[in-house]
Amino acid sequence: MPWLFIRIKQLKWAMLFLFSATFFLMTIPPPSEQPAVSFVDEPAAVYKGDKHVALTVNMKGSEKNTARLINFFIKHKVNASFFVTSAWLKKHPKTAKLLADRAFDIGVLLTDISDEKAIEKEIVSVQNILASHRKDKILYVRAEEDTEEVPKISASHGYLTVQWSVDLAKSPPSEFVRHVEKGDIVLLNPKEDLRITEKWLSLLLKKEKVVSLSEMTGGETEIEYVP
Repeated sequence: MPWLFIRIKQLKWAMLFLFSATFFLMTIPPPSEQPAVSFVDEPAAVYKGDKHVALTVNMKGSEKNTARLINFFIKHKVNASFFVTSAWLKKHPKTAKLLADRAFDIGVLLTDISDEKAIEKEIVSVQNILASHRKDKILYVRAEEDTEEVPKISASHGYLTVQWSVDLAKSPPSEFVRHVEKGDIVLLNPKEDLRITEKWLSLLLKKEKVVSLSEMTGGETEIEYVP
């Protein structure tokens, strides 16, 4: 009988432990799927993160060049983020579908920032087209020309304005790789020969991890806000 009493007592404590552990786990909030972004002062554009490197592309070129670039990233298993206009999506539906199907980060490229209505209209238009390709989540916007107004307008609608710290159309890739900094957000040159891209990318991957904007702006990564 003493042995049975001890066994029942142990079982009682075990059940109490399991109940407590289950309750504790239920109170832990699930990880957020949205980037953990907050502004200390007023909304401003993001130019740089604090670790890794993010490659971005402004989609303005021909469908042939763009499709080659997308397939290049797929082949090398490299993350990249693409910024598109509604006009480009309408003109290149096959490439747009390829982007959406491959789950690349896609943002809105703003070419007309004359007023808030124009910005809102373009964001909605891009959203609607991507939704037809089952790509519902857009988190980022970018202006062709830097301006203080876009971050304020985009933030009011729940979007983050992401510009770039390195423009490879103006800076030789060899110089960029040599002086790469953690957190660099890189604007690629879509017209560049892919053989050159492959060469500098292989060197970059030996120095830094290449991530998507979602990875750079999410989790514990801190963002440098530049007014």
